[in-house]
Amino acid sequence: MEYKKSSIFSDKQKIDNRNLCLYLNFKNEKNENILNLLKLIEKDLIEKFEDDFIFDMEFNEEPITNKYLHNKFNNIGNNLNKKINLLYDAILKSESISTKFEYKDLISKRIFMEDWDMSEIEFEFDLNDIDSIKDYIINNMKNTNVDYLSEPTPQDIGLNFNCEYIERNENTENDDFGFYGFLSFNISGYILDYDFDYFINYLKDFVKKCGQILKSLCANIFISEKNFKTEYFNLFEMELIENKDIEDKEIYDEYINHHRYGLLCGIEGINYISKDLFSQIDKDKLKNDPIKVEIYENGVFVNIDKSLEDIDIDDKYEVREVLDNILIKGYCDHDVIQFMEFLGKVPIYEEEILIVEILENETRKDLYNKYFIITKNKEVEYLSLDSDKFKIHKLK
Repeated sequence: MEYKKSSIFSDKQKIDNRNLCLYLNFKNEKNENILNLLKLIEKDLIEKFEDDFIFDMEFNEEPITNKYLHNKFNNIGNNLNKKINLLYDAILKSESISTKFEYKDLISKRIFMEDWDMSEIEFEFDLNDIDSIKDYIINNMKNTNVDYLSEPTPQDIGLNFNCEYIERNENTENDDFGFYGFLSFNISGYILDYDFDYFINYLKDFVKKCGQILKSLCANIFISEKNFKTEYFNLFEMELIENKDIEDKEIYDEYINHHRYGLLCGIEGINYISKDLFSQIDKDKLKNDPIKVEIYENGVFVNIDKSLEDIDIDDKYEVREVLDNILIKGYCDHDVIQFMEFLGKVPIYEEEILIVEILENETRKDLYNKYFIITKNKEVEYLSLDSDKFKIHKLK
């Protein structure tokens, strides 16, 4: 495989920072399935790149070399930790980066950032004007001209794998137990010269192999900025909303495990779901353009029948109508500026967007801006805010 030079050696200017990304999750899987998954990750997402890239890797929060990781996997047998974490950043080898030490030295000294123009972004909305915020959101929810220009990062490939064994809970009606987890992977479009086709097929084949191991598998393949999660997941990931006096429903590990894993986490160009989830969607809607269905032994691809590079927000809204009932459901809070970055990337409905006004000056000092955003699916119970401190504004 021929790669272009790493993006950090671009000409001190913003680049098209699109990455090809994979996000998958699973639930209630057995030891032997996770062992087989780890071996597949080792072969297809580590060994595949070792000749051309320098890795900075951790296993279970400890630094590890590629060689030692392979030895560890070869001798792991049936002895799995109840928590497993594998994380790496990798950069394309070059004359100036040929060892892990040189890679880490580059990052720590931030040499690649020298002479960059870090001018502040000018916004097309007023952070302190509710009407300006509303108008910008409404006008850009279906924006098809999404901009991926940004400064490059010192990473050409990234991987994050996490899983944890969940014990059977005798105090609940849920009999699910086993390994729950996720994997994310991204590769820079810059080093591919934005020719994504080979790795789209490569990652799709990887998902098929995972589907032969994991019956609960859900996965998305998509083109976006470097992300550990899908954009949809970032909007509805069911994280506690802290330090805002918001009374959410009791969130606990078991609730999150059964509402975050084993469900689809995004609406993207390539979406893989388990046979169980496929049985829950309206098959009549699958006949509509632009949807393409591919059925395999343990799972099904429900894809947008276009090149990933040509997919726009209108296509995603079409597919969300089909897949909505098998998506994760949750809520999350966002800084207004942060939230605006999702517009045109995620098919979100107007009723899922709440603009929260901060009424109390002391609270505003802590939160910086006058407004923040809560995104919430309609299936999630209402979030109660202290009316003396906050006021909720619906988008319309």
